[in-house]
Amino acid sequence: MMNKAYQWALYLVLGLSAVFAVFLVVSDNVAPFTTQAQLHIPTSRIAAEVSAPVIELAVENGQKVKKGDLLVRLDSARYQLALTQAQANLVEAEQTYQANKQHLNSALAALRQRQQEASNAQRKIKRNDRLIARKLISQEAYDDSHASLVVHQQAVESARAQVAQIKAELVQSSDNGALAVARARVELAKLDLKKTTLLAPVDGVISNLNLNSGTYVNAGTPVLFLVDRNHAWVNADFNEKGLAKLTKGTDVRLVFDALPGEVHRGEIQGKELAIHDASSDNNGLARVVNDDHWIRDQQKVRTQVSLSDLDSSALFSGSKVSVMVVSNTSTWDCLGSTWMGFLAHLRYLV
Repeated sequence: MMNKAYQWALYLVLGLSAVFAVFLVVSDNVAPFTTQAQLHIPTSRIAAEVSAPVIELAVENGQKVKKGDLLVRLDSARYQLALTQAQANLVEAEQTYQANKQHLNSALAALRQRQQEASNAQRKIKRNDRLIARKLISQEAYDDSHASLVVHQQAVESARAQVAQIKAELVQSSDNGALAVARARVELAKLDLKKTTLLAPVDGVISNLNLNSGTYVNAGTPVLFLVDRNHAWVNADFNEKGLAKLTKGTDVRLVFDALPGEVHRGEIQGKELAIHDASSDNNGLARVVNDDHWIRDQQKVRTQVSLSDLDSSALFSGSKVSVMVVSNTSTWDCLGSTWMGFLAHLRYLV
């Protein structure tokens, strides 16, 4: 009698194993299932962009913050002084530019005056040419008029050189020169001053905060992490045989190892179109990998799944998940629901 009971138990185990094996094989093509899945929660690394001591710590580990909330305030005294210096340099550059403009206007007026004087000297020579022919002026007066023209022409050239020099100085101090540099330094100083205040870039929860007031922070050093629980997703790796079922918008069932006894719903958001190929080198040459196994490892398809009915605050990034696609057929939908319910309660044990 005992042997018969063992025999029936063995048949039952073998039968259930066979049914389960068939279920898993067929499931890959009808309602893909995987235990190779993991929860991912976006995490922002908050780092200081300037170097300074911490003077105010406005948050603590585990605290929820909204976008724009104050996180950390650094000592801004040095950067305020740098801004004041940059603004003073800008005022000086603007004054220099305006002075050069006024100098240019004066030089242009002087050039016009020298040109007018040279024009008058030219007309005087023409008049003296007629007078000398009629012997109405002396040769000395005639020669003096020519000498005067040469002097006035030299004065014109000197005035032109002065104008050219001032214009060159204006170019150097204009919007493309020293003035532009001074303005850029003011904006840079304002930016550095603004960076002494660290604000939350997104809604989230503070994590890995290891700071105290007075701690000196170097630029680029992470000061805390901000966990964005509002945009969590699951990366699920399915066998490629079920690729046709892994379409965007398809519903799935989720069982989290951290939440035994619970079955949650999700939705496929997309899948990766390429995976790493270890058989190809970066130089483009193929590297053939010989495989003499009759049964080979199946390729996986990375799929992104969003959470439909679960607040990820109860979980952590990296939580293990079992995922099964919801089938369109009632029979497989019932089988899938039963299997995932059984698996959810099994998580109390394993």
